[in-house]
Amino acid sequence: MVLSLQHFALGVPDLKAGADFYTAFGLNMHEGADCLGFRCDGRDHDEVVLIETGQPRKFQYISFGSDHAGLARISKALQERGVAQLDPPLPDAPGGLWFRDPDGNSVNVHFANNNGASPEQVPAVNRPGVMSRINQRGCPPFDIAARPRKLGHMILFTTDVPRQYKFYVDVLGMQVSDLIADGFAAFLRASGDSDHHVMGLLKSTAPGFHHASFEIGSIDEAEVAAARLLGAGGKHAWGPGRHGVGSNYFHYFRDPWNGMAEYYFDIDYITADCDWEPQEWTKKDGMFLWSADGPPPQDFGQNYEIH
Repeated sequence: MVLSLQHFALGVPDLKAGADFYTAFGLNMHEGADCLGFRCDGRDHDEVVLIETGQPRKFQYISFGSDHAGLARISKALQERGVAQLDPPLPDAPGGLWFRDPDGNSVNVHFANNNGASPEQVPAVNRPGVMSRINQRGCPPFDIAARPRKLGHMILFTTDVPRQYKFYVDVLGMQVSDLIADGFAAFLRASGDSDHHVMGLLKSTAPGFHHASFEIGSIDEAEVAAARLLGAGGKHAWGPGRHGVGSNYFHYFRDPWNGMAEYYFDIDYITADCDWEPQEWTKKDGMFLWSADGPPPQDFGQNYEIH
């Protein structure tokens, strides 16, 4: 029923700090009514919304896309469970369905097309015994743009991972792709053809925002973008490396309020007709196969919305 992740919103103490960070990260900014919106090149909708509250950073809502049939099914599922529907929280917020999940997070589902990125030509790569690139230089141009293509997924903290993912599966029609043992984390994909996950849930003592992840065109692009962000004062968090869960390459950076933004590349993709079997990973194996930093820093899983 949920076909895509559209955007998320954060309440923040200072819009300028957010503008500086997300534009250095590679997103395009525009001013809305009492908020700032950010989107990747070529996108027709905001993917990040920042609302100035004068208070410490706090997750505000998550927005998904669906079709008309999906919206009707979700509305019926909400009614059957006695989940109240709400009004949009902002003048610029989309219409559709508004409600709260078991953690009290505001959730929106509205009519929207699938959130896929435009197809791109795959560069030829030489491997042992397979020379796909012959008589050509493989290093990309030094002025490579290194721009994010789309908001691919985001991770939220939750006090109860199984309760939370069952709500999103039962009510929104999402699918579990993988789990981390002992109720530590769950990774959910959309109900049609989908990236391995568009949403993840991570165990904490309170709800909150962990990170948002943006697809980029290659490892070269990720690290050129990383150098640009660091040069603008961005704070390295973890990586580069490769996850076990989802298989994607990653590089994380702290935003101004100790949330994180991630560049990712080469995530698993699961079709709607695939009989995908979720795997229960250990924390270590699920987090990474390798990382330039080694294991994640001690505060990687810290919920900075707990004050």
